[in-house]
Amino acid sequence: MSRPFSQLLSVIIKQHARGGLSSSHLLHFYNTVIRPALEYASPLWHPALTKSQIERLEAVQRRAIKIIFCYSSSTYLTTLELAGILSLQVRRVHLSKRFFRNICKPDNCLHHLLPPPRDLAVTSRLRKPTTYRRPSLRTKRYC
Repeated sequence: MSRPFSQLLSVIIKQHARGGLSSSHLLHFYNTVIRPALEYASPLWHPALTKSQIERLEAVQRRAIKIIFCYSSSTYLTTLELAGILSLQVRRVHLSKRFFRNICKPDNCLHHLLPPPRDLAVTSRLRKPTTYRRPSLRTKRYC
């Protein structure tokens, strides 16, 4: 019988918690082993996530945080703040922005995939100047 990935992760954390690891060690384990699995290649697939998929990913972190901090009565966001970590949604946005900034550097191997930058004379007259033209889309899914 196969278990969903989220249940498997919570079982792993519960076993470590039963083993007597402190909250700081469990949080370190989560940050080094589990969260990278949840964020693997996220700059590529993040824009295509549906709302339900975002909620399911966040539920994995919510469950892990609950186990790590012994089902504390404070809210999820408060517990995240106390733990010093960000929600997965915020991290995916940061990772995507950092990935794009790295691609914009001329020495990056993916830089040649970018369209040519806009002329400074054009961008200086725009209300929201961007270096690269946004792709025109037929739907509002990726907006």
